[in-house]
Amino acid sequence: MDNDFRYGQLAIEGRLITPDQFDEAMTVSSNKGVPVAEVLVKTRALDAQTAERLTKALDRIVRDERIKSEDGLLAHSQIGGYKLIRRIGEGGMGEVYVAEQLNMHRMVALKVLHEKWAKDEEFRKRFLLEARSAGKLSHQNLIQVYDVGKYQGKYYFSMAYIDGVTVEDLIEDEGLMSIEQTIDIAIQTCEVLKYLSANDIVHRDIKPANIMLTKDQTVKLGDLGFIQSVHDAELMQDGTTLGTPDYISPEQARADRNLDVRSDIYSLGATIFHMLAGATLYDGTCSQVMRDHIDTDAPDIGAIRKEVPQELQRILVKMLEKDIEKRYQSAEALMADLELLKIDAAADDGSLPASRSQIMNIISAEKGRIQHLTKNLDEVQQNVRLFQILAIAGWVVAAVFLAMLLLK
Repeated sequence: MDNDFRYGQLAIEGRLITPDQFDEAMTVSSNKGVPVAEVLVKTRALDAQTAERLTKALDRIVRDERIKSEDGLLAHSQIGGYKLIRRIGEGGMGEVYVAEQLNMHRMVALKVLHEKWAKDEEFRKRFLLEARSAGKLSHQNLIQVYDVGKYQGKYYFSMAYIDGVTVEDLIEDEGLMSIEQTIDIAIQTCEVLKYLSANDIVHRDIKPANIMLTKDQTVKLGDLGFIQSVHDAELMQDGTTLGTPDYISPEQARADRNLDVRSDIYSLGATIFHMLAGATLYDGTCSQVMRDHIDTDAPDIGAIRKEVPQELQRILVKMLEKDIEKRYQSAEALMADLELLKIDAAADDGSLPASRSQIMNIISAEKGRIQHLTKNLDEVQQNVRLFQILAIAGWVVAAVFLAMLLLK
């Protein structure tokens, strides 16, 4: 069963079959007791030659993993109801594996806490509480958390496994990202920030590595930084999930405790800068970068990449304000400006918004802007009227004073 699951995973990752085809083949394989590869060939989902190549590739992968895992966590093979397949990442909180959830026959991403955090009572309690709360969240742009638990002293949580690429991967492969794609990713990320904010959650680790794109270009934001506690400073020194130095907000770099969505907006701004410039805002040691986030003005993206629209430059400057009160105060306000920017770009190339929701967002954003301008105009008119009244009063006082002088 494990080899069948691995075989199907390899075929999906190679885009040779769809997840639905794999599910159907697994059902037939379980019922009839035949290898899933044989089912896929019989149903013509794969040809015999491709199926054989996949079998040989899987044999090589399993052999290599067996060698590499002799001293690692993979040697334990299983954690709770999850069969570990391969390690795909590591951060300050722990290691991430592709795993099979045995009772559901599905691939998941399983994060296992480092032992040093599992030994800390406060951390454990907060981790379990906040991870379970995150499991109740559901949004199309958020990687779903399935389960959280403990197995033989190891704490873990499982998430949906996303077949896609991270923005970090795209930057590494392509260098500068297109302005259109950058705006689209930013808007979708704002959607999930708006949702998290409504649920009183601050992500606290918005960065290219945590923003994934599926094959249909849907953004999936993952790796919620569950723990906001006294451990933050130590985690950041590790280079880590809870506030990667390249993207943390000034208030996060200062270790402020009461963060809100405006911190995530700054981090998204730092991410957008990286997407457009091909480099992070600041360079240097971890401590130097953190000081720069607090004290050093952000580089001018217009000077680095001249084709970046003036409006996008303005939006980015506002996102990266050091003073939190001068920054965008909500994800909705930021998204409104991004939507207007997107329609401007669409008008330039002759295209139109693709969906009704996009159009409604643009109309709402434009309405808000008009209301803001109207309010400002009313204030100007009131000031003009006040000036006129004061001027008239001044002339009256001057006339009375002059009359008094003449009467003398």
